[in-house]
Amino acid sequence: MSNSRQKVDYGQRPIAAMAVIVVLWIVGLGSISAQTDTEREAEQTLRDLKIDMAPEPNVPVPEIFRTPPKIIKQTVGGTDEWKLFYFCKYHKSDELQKIIHEQFATQLFDEKGKSTQVSDYTVSSNPSTNQLIVRCPLKGDVDAVLQTLESVDVPPVQVKIECLVSEVYADMTFDRETTLAIDNLFGEKVVMNPAGTAFGADVRQLVQDDKYLPAFPGASLREVARSRMGLNIGYINTGLPGHGFTLLIDLLESRGYLKILMNPTLEVVNGGTAIISSQQKVPLDRITMHSTNSDYLETRTEYENVVDSLKITAHVFADGYIGLETDVLLGSKNTPEGVKQVPIITKKEIQNKQNRIRQGESLVIGGMRKNEEFAVVRGVPILKDIPILGFLFSSEDTESRAVETIFILTPTISTDGRPKQEVMKQVRKIHEPDSL
Repeated sequence: MSNSRQKVDYGQRPIAAMAVIVVLWIVGLGSISAQTDTEREAEQTLRDLKIDMAPEPNVPVPEIFRTPPKIIKQTVGGTDEWKLFYFCKYHKSDELQKIIHEQFATQLFDEKGKSTQVSDYTVSSNPSTNQLIVRCPLKGDVDAVLQTLESVDVPPVQVKIECLVSEVYADMTFDRETTLAIDNLFGEKVVMNPAGTAFGADVRQLVQDDKYLPAFPGASLREVARSRMGLNIGYINTGLPGHGFTLLIDLLESRGYLKILMNPTLEVVNGGTAIISSQQKVPLDRITMHSTNSDYLETRTEYENVVDSLKITAHVFADGYIGLETDVLLGSKNTPEGVKQVPIITKKEIQNKQNRIRQGESLVIGGMRKNEEFAVVRGVPILKDIPILGFLFSSEDTESRAVETIFILTPTISTDGRPKQEVMKQVRKIHEPDSL
């Protein structure tokens, strides 16, 4: 009887195993199917979003815009008047409207000095068609307006400005800290111990970081993180109580540099203003201690703007020179500073309202070179001045930094645009893999 039961159990095991395999296969198939659908959808989306060459962009302009200026005579309210219909060729109709109004309006002043405009004509602007409609009372007036428009509506000069901003920054710090503690000097119970006590956040932090408080601290007084760096070299003897001897010297040198090269390029019509700007949000941790009697520190992350921008207004003169009004802002988030060489945020800005440059030549419109040196020596009077031995009774904290920033502009008369096929080929090369 027992043998038959065992046979039944053995016969059911393969069935149960097959059932488990089928269930797992169904679940796995659903997961694989979902994964396959996701991959297929992602690949299809990437194919659909590839850069595609648009049809021929050079669509001809409607013939109506190429018609010459039209002058017609009309009778309105029993009075003859003349109208000019002019399609602007090179400038916006609003700009030409302002010029015509200023040239042909009569300005009168009353006894109080207030001005009034008295005009025998009206000028209207149609921005959607870039067209001017001018009404004049006489044929000679409308001819004068047309002659003025033909002299003013000429091709503007396109100016290309290349700006080169170079900044080089270097920082080096060196400090020496000395820890000296003698409990029983010459066996005469003369004590020489560090006199520093835990007053305020910085010194208390030093005590918490290391039980050996420097007798002559260096850069750790201005940067607490200095106490976590360096290598103490010396001698420590903590044998018998009251006969301890400690002599430690800690040397630390930190170096850092930063190089920035920004080369923006702008194109602008003569008299126009062009702006290019780039902005980053940089996180900064601000630590606040609420009381010097507690260790409660509050850390808050704030985001600061680091902006690079270039604003230029170009003026082309008849003698071939180009005048530029420039406003350059250069920001950096990786400027190393201090013992820790922790990056800080810096900003350089130059504003130049007027200069003249011959086209194709470069002009340094601004530059700044700055050197800073900082040095502090702490020690025991007289003893610190003893050659060699004075190192045991003194400390040193020095820092040197240098920065040079140069702004260079190169204006040229811009040529026509590049063919679209060439531009699209370059964009594809940048954004698409080589295998595609």
